[in-house]
Amino acid sequence: MPTSVPRPGLRTRTTIVAVVAMAASLLLAGIVVVLLLGWSLDKATTENARSAGRQVIKEIAKEGARDLTASDVASTGDSASVIQILGPAGGPIASDPAIAGRPPLTTARPAPGHETVETIAMPVNGTDDDYRLVSTGVAGPGGPYTVISARSLAPVSEASERLTLLLALAAIPLLAIAALAVYRAVGSALLPVERMRRTVAEISTRDLGHRVGLPPGHDELHNLATTLNSMLDRLASAQGAQRRFVADASHELRSPLNTITTALEVSEHHPGAMSTAELLGVVSRETARLRELVDDLLLLARTDDTSDNPPHAEVDLDDLARSEAERARATQLQVEIDTWPAKVSGNPAQLRRAIRNLVDNAREHAKERVLVRTGTAGGIAFVEVADDGPGVPAADRERIFERFVRRDDARHHGPGTGGSAGLGLAIVAGIAARHGGTAECAGAGDPGYPGAHFRIRLPLKDTT
Repeated sequence: MPTSVPRPGLRTRTTIVAVVAMAASLLLAGIVVVLLLGWSLDKATTENARSAGRQVIKEIAKEGARDLTASDVASTGDSASVIQILGPAGGPIASDPAIAGRPPLTTARPAPGHETVETIAMPVNGTDDDYRLVSTGVAGPGGPYTVISARSLAPVSEASERLTLLLALAAIPLLAIAALAVYRAVGSALLPVERMRRTVAEISTRDLGHRVGLPPGHDELHNLATTLNSMLDRLASAQGAQRRFVADASHELRSPLNTITTALEVSEHHPGAMSTAELLGVVSRETARLRELVDDLLLLARTDDTSDNPPHAEVDLDDLARSEAERARATQLQVEIDTWPAKVSGNPAQLRRAIRNLVDNAREHAKERVLVRTGTAGGIAFVEVADDGPGVPAADRERIFERFVRRDDARHHGPGTGGSAGLGLAIVAGIAARHGGTAECAGAGDPGYPGAHFRIRLPLKDTT
């Protein structure tokens, strides 16, 4: 199996990108500079060729070209600039010594007062360079004549080549300096990130009390450190809640197990103290309590697990509430049912369990009357359960939905509600939250029901 090549680090990748971007910028700038220089030198070469022929053109315009010699048309004495004069018949009548005896350099024959500019390759003194030719028509005595002034373009090419080489040589140290500067700058910028990484790596699951130091300023690194600290706060809070949950669950599970163990030990060591029927009754009752507690814990775990997606369907809250209210009527209580249509999307079994917990809670603490109501308001469906029992003090109305919460007053969770361990209302809150809603405990709001007033709010099903 081929081994994968390790990917370069962020620091190296950033440096490479910066160097490549700078190299591209230097290349583009160099091309522009070289082209501008070439255009400027090319224009200057044409002007120089034109200027070199002007003196000869003036003399021919006054006196003709009969007495001109090679020395008269020699421009600079080298092969970089040469002049040739063509007579009326089109043949050379005077030429620069460097091109003496050559045929006409060009076939262009501009009219007097006009000129033609062209570029041709012309061998002169063993070189084969490009020349800029400016051919001018002259109407002198004995004419017309054509004055050809040629200027070599080799200096232009050499200047462009030298500039290109100079820019290339200058770019190498510039790119090296840029690479070093970017590498060090990125390393310095990432140093706080490395400190955060080390701090987080040193934090163990046993001790989540450490926090990441906040870099100065209010930039992205400061925001990252703040986010990490917030995450650590949430982890610490979740860990604390988990530890409390495990401790409370262990305590609640131990209680029925201790009762069963004690009954068995009494029956074993004191056979006459407890009959078989009494022993079976204790074991059966505590086993049922144990099973109920385990079921509640599993249901709470499912409501916490975001990856668990039970099947959802259209649910009529009014039907569920009416069914649970009718079940409560089997007792001696007066159950008032005031249900109006309220459709939501959710898991029917879980929503039924939430409503049942509220109804059972009200049934156990009511003196005589229980109210079960459903309805809608502002895109929200609600289920309300009220009773005429002792009620819940305002200070406990939020805390009562926490897990394993018991109160010492008359409004404690009784057996058989799924709440003997303080889980009944926690299950209600968990199911409501899982369905995008809330559970709350409000003060008395209906005449005849001065006790607790519980309400579940859920989003209405979108029927559009």
